[in-house]
Amino acid sequence: MQYRVLGKTGLRVSTVGIGCWQMAADGSWGKGATDEESIATIHRAEELGINLLDTSASYGGGHSEEVIGKALKGRRSQFIVASKVRPEPDDTGEDGVRQQIVDICEGSLQRLQTDYIDIYQLHRDPPSNMMAVVMDTLTDLKRQGKIRWIGSSTNDSGVIRQLLELGDLAVVQVGYNLINRGGESTLALAKAEGLGTLIRMPLAAGALTGKYFNVVPALDEGDVRTTRFTGDRSEAAFRRLSDLLFLTQDGRRSMIQAALRFVLDTQGVTTVIPGAKDRKQLEENAAAANVPPLSGEERSRAMAIAGEVGSISALGLIQS
Repeated sequence: MQYRVLGKTGLRVSTVGIGCWQMAADGSWGKGATDEESIATIHRAEELGINLLDTSASYGGGHSEEVIGKALKGRRSQFIVASKVRPEPDDTGEDGVRQQIVDICEGSLQRLQTDYIDIYQLHRDPPSNMMAVVMDTLTDLKRQGKIRWIGSSTNDSGVIRQLLELGDLAVVQVGYNLINRGGESTLALAKAEGLGTLIRMPLAAGALTGKYFNVVPALDEGDVRTTRFTGDRSEAAFRRLSDLLFLTQDGRRSMIQAALRFVLDTQGVTTVIPGAKDRKQLEENAAAANVPPLSGEERSRAMAIAGEVGSISALGLIQS
């Protein structure tokens, strides 16, 4: 495994982490995930040198955090845990938002069976009139030792600048992949400000794995990808994506590893957090840390193909 410093945090993170939405086992990413396999996957991650787990209080109503908490018994110090909070402004005003954040954080700490969260991220951009109280509350939690670093999951450079003015923002989670490269300006800002970056959706929710190239995707009921993975435009897009297989022709990397390597070699990127439903998926993801980088010619050709797909379909859509 390779490691990089996560911006101003000074944390040494593996270049490949795990996005733990699948571990919610709520059917959002299809069937097949079990708590037992998720726990085994986290234990295997430690063996492979992966030390970053990204989750949220909202994944399966907190079930993802519960699974992580069970998996990290006796291993907490070996992992950097990132979670997220999504306060919902209501008629209670600033006091209500502040209390929501505190309560959600306490719930996450209990489910994770820990007394601190390494990186605590906003899961949604707060309204402009609530940004100050949100950052004040996160700063209080940091002062109390309940969180170590403040982050935000956003591609909005304007929001990042506002949060930087209001507090010690240290990490940004950016949606970015070969199909949807709209986050490049956000990555440039993060690099300029010394912010660490976690890259979500680096495989475009599975569109770049190769699994659906030249086939009609058959997704389980309730899968969050159903709308954008089905239909004539999506089928045409997957056929065009199959041309990316030139990246695998010499056998040095799989399609998954090529897609992750593309992101890892992009300026401003610290680490990628693809999902992993089981140990087999995890092992293939982890190997991306050591496969050969794409050449300049390969990157240009791949971007041209993926750019066409992005223009005719929603396969690169970024979700939180």
